[in-house]
Formats: sequence, C-alpha cells, structure tokens
Amino acid sequence: MQLNTKAEYISAVCKELRLQKHFFSDTTIHTIYFGGGTPSVLTIHEIETILHTIANIWNISPNAEISFECNPDDITQAYCSALLKLGINRISLGVQSFFDNELKLLNRRHTAEQAISSIQLIQDSGCTNCTIDVIYGLPEQTLESWQNTLEIVRGLEIQHISAYALGVEKKTALHSFVSKGTIILPQEQLVLNQFNYLVNWAHENKFEQYEISNFAKHGFYSQHNSHYWHQKPYLGIGASAHSYDGTFRYWNIAHNAKYIAALSEGYIPREHEKLSPVDRFNEYIMTGLRTQWGISIAQIKNSLTNDYFATFTSQIETFKAQHVIEEKEGIIRITKKGICISDTIISDLFIV
Repeated sequence: MQLNTKAEYISAVCKELRLQKHFFSDTTIHTIYFGGGTPSVLTIHEIETILHTIANIWNISPNAEISFECNPDDITQAYCSALLKLGINRISLGVQSFFDNELKLLNRRHTAEQAISSIQLIQDSGCTNCTIDVIYGLPEQTLESWQNTLEIVRGLEIQHISAYALGVEKKTALHSFVSKGTIILPQEQLVLNQFNYLVNWAHENKFEQYEISNFAKHGFYSQHNSHYWHQKPYLGIGASAHSYDGTFRYWNIAHNAKYIAALSEGYIPREHEKLSPVDRFNEYIMTGLRTQWGISIAQIKNSLTNDYFATFTSQIETFKAQHVIEEKEGIIRITKKGICISDTIISDLFIV
C-alpha cells in the first residue's frame, strides 16, 4: 500500500469508527484486536491515531485486552516496546512452524530462527501475554517434527497457543501444487495422531484447552475470541471486516480503493443479512460445542419447538451412548474422544 493510499485508509478507518458510534449499547470497550493480516505495516503514530479515535468515541476499560497481530519478519524490539506504551498488552505472532522446510511449503517469508528470536524480543520488550499460531497436518511434517515444534514452544514459555490443522484454500499456490500432485498431504491418521499428541502435551504442560484449537495458561484465555464464541456483538472496522450485533451480520467491501472512496462520501460500503431463529440456533451449537463452556439444554429447549427438541434430545442420547458427548448439570460438552469428530457431531445437530 503506497504512503498516500495508506494515509487515506487510516482516515477512512477512523471515519468508519465515528459512523459506528451507536453500534454498541454498552459504551465501554473491553477488547480491541488489530488483526486481518499485517497490522504491523502501520506506524506507531498510525496505531495511536486509531486508538485515540476509539477512546474519543467509547470508554476503553482500564482492564481492556488490546491485541496486536504481527509476523516474525516484521517485528523489532523497539516497535514492540512502543506498542506496549500505547496500551497494547497482548501480541499475537504468526509463527506457523519452527522448521524451515515446513515454512517454505507454506510460502512464509520468515525463517525458524526468526520465529524464535521474535518471540524472545517480544518477551524482552516487557510483554507478558504472547500468543502464537502453529499448524499441524503439513506436508513433510512427521509426528516427530510436530513433537519437536511443541517442545520448542514449551521452552519459550508462551502463554497461549492457537493450533490449526492445515486447510488448503482454493486459488492458492498450495492448492495448485496439491491438485497437481507436486505436494502430497499427510494421511488423515497422522493428522489425528498429531492432534491427539497436542491435546495430551497441552494437559501435561498446564495449557487449558478452552476451545478446540486454542490452548492457554490459566488466566490467559483470549477475551476477544471468547466474545465470538459466546455470540456477543462485535464490530469490525476496515475493508473486508465483519460485524455482528446480535441480529444482523455485516461485511464490508473487500476492495481498499472502493472502501476509501465510500467513506470519503460518508457511508460504509457493506452488505448485511438478518439471522433467522434457525441460523442463531445453528451458530449457538457450532460456537458453543467448540468450547469448554458447552451448550445449555434449557436455552436450547426455549429456542426449539417440541418436535425439534425431541429430535435434538434423541440425537444427544445417541452421542452420549457413543461417549463423544457428555451432559452435566444441564450443560452439554464434547468429550475428549468426541473432539476428533467434532465437525460431524456439530453438523448432525444442526437444523437444516
């Protein structure tokens, strides 16, 4: 993004923030998340401008979690220290892997050495809440190399880990290589073994699996992401950003220039859809069953007709008999055995 375009984009973001001043019924902001790729291309002054705009519109809680995404190849200790001075208190690093051959397959610019050193400089700058993303199920990744990845994590004293199985998106170089057979994806059983090892490793190292793909030391759950999983309203700002107010979902245009042009004319370029009762039920099932908090039988009963609730209850009993779901004090959760087939369980409970 060119300098003049970048300045225009920051101006548009601040204008959108002001136009959204009535989005929340609560005037206090509890979480702020700078994400969506590479927010670290912003200067400290630009970040300060955005935070100042937010503070002029809403009250930022003294205990607010303010997160910032960055990549290992574009973070310095001076930049990190400046972020902390602005009030940012949680830094998310897109590590993905600690092995150069795996990083090359992911087309990542950073090296394994940069990944480790960037974590250390974040910690040296005074940040006490560092989270990293790592990926398993990679081509050429063995169970042993995945175990070694987690041992490196353990040695670095990370507070939070987001661990995802590799997803091959269409229209990407990786998808093209896989389609042509140039890159071979690992067998499903190996990916399952890697995930099971992760879960056991996390437990042994005092990481709490509070969501299927997220593990945190006690007291370091992501407050921002927890809002998503509890279906609380959230406001996304910028091109491609998504928002949810409890009834409607909104998504901004993805084109930067068109986004800037629209905001210069005083309107937000976005589309929206109203969630039906069925949509809200399915989202409650999808988000709730991914977390340790589970789903409430009472809440489900209040949202379904008797016929639907009878069908739901019958399906739950089937899953309980298979020991992939458990029920305790009116709350349904997926068991450790069920986590591996969580997508199937969730989709089977959807209303279609």
